[in-house]
Amino acid sequence: MQDIEKFLKEMLNKKLVILGMGSELRGDDGIGPCLSEKLSVFNNESFLSINGDLVPENFTRELRDFQPNNIIIVDAAFMEKPAGHMKIISINEITGISFSSHSMPISILGKYLSKEIGAEIYILGIQAANIDFGSEISPKVRESAKRIFEIIKKEMD
Repeated sequence: MQDIEKFLKEMLNKKLVILGMGSELRGDDGIGPCLSEKLSVFNNESFLSINGDLVPENFTRELRDFQPNNIIIVDAAFMEKPAGHMKIISINEITGISFSSHSMPISILGKYLSKEIGAEIYILGIQAANIDFGSEISPKVRESAKRIFEIIKKEMD
């Protein structure tokens, strides 16, 4: 967690976008949208949090207009780790990790955004426990999102 805290503090020194991906109808897959919605209270001229839901590519214009230095895509991940485990991955280093299903694979979306917007793209993967339709976000995954929220809140105050 210490590395993620340091990483987020560094990212918040420049223009940053948090882009949540996932389906709120599928348990832990909803963690990206859930976290991005909560973080949107901090939106200002150097921070933007967007709920990309299942179609984050629909927000390319908003991202281009905002002109961020960095974009962090938050998504449920499958890394063969305990539920709630978090990992920051550069878009160019995605290997051995699968992400929940979306209309566009996260690697293609990230590379497209990098080329189109010129920002550095990172994925914040949170290990999912349950993505069954109609299930709730599991406690360990919710706790990880709460930690991310608290780090950003502390830096924004």
